Amino acid sequence: MQPNNSTEETEFRLSCEEFARLNQIKPQSVRARLCRFGSYYGIKPKKLLNGRLAFPAVQVAQ
Repeated sequence: MQPNNSTEETEFRLSCEEFARLNQIKPQSVRARLCRFGSYYGIKPKKLLNGRLAFPAVQVAQ
């Protein structure tokens, strides 16, 4: 039996632009915060093998 990795892949499925749209902010705000602090208010994206970032489908509470 193979391990079920589908849950991990589905959790981190949004691009930076999609994550920003979900949280009603500009994508550059996400990138800047990620560059300065290593996360976007506690949300750390997963780095994919192709070098892109994958974000979880969550909204940040203000």
